[in-house]
Amino acid sequence: MHMLRNGLFMLLTAALLMACSASNSPEKVAQDYINAVLANDINGVMSTLHIQADAPKEQDALIRGKLSILLADTSTRVIRLGGVKKITYSKPEYNADKTRANLVAIIRYKNDNAPNKEEHIALVKTDDGWKVSL
Repeated sequence: MHMLRNGLFMLLTAALLMACSASNSPEKVAQDYINAVLANDINGVMSTLHIQADAPKEQDALIRGKLSILLADTSTRVIRLGGVKKITYSKPEYNADKTRANLVAIIRYKNDNAPNKEEHIALVKTDDGWKVSL
């Protein structure tokens, strides 16, 4: 009985630690953003973006339309370069009050002749967690 209680306590502690982990850290949001861009996933990209709450409704449609074109171009480039070999991320650099962060994603392609692509990603801390700032 004592072992069962200790085992249950350990399991609940582990679950609590996982729930409180940095699932919405700048690094995680940047990874989700880059993965969505490379997968040509407009909804995934939109979920990572910081769009002002008071922005006009038309702005969302405008951003979605322009990003769809950009994602199609990116998808074509990735295919042309043989796909993605590896993505590495720099450590985030924060402002003084840690409400903004910047980091760099370096995308390496499978085609040996392809130059690496550096994506500078700016993030902002919102009430909903970290978001990519346009």
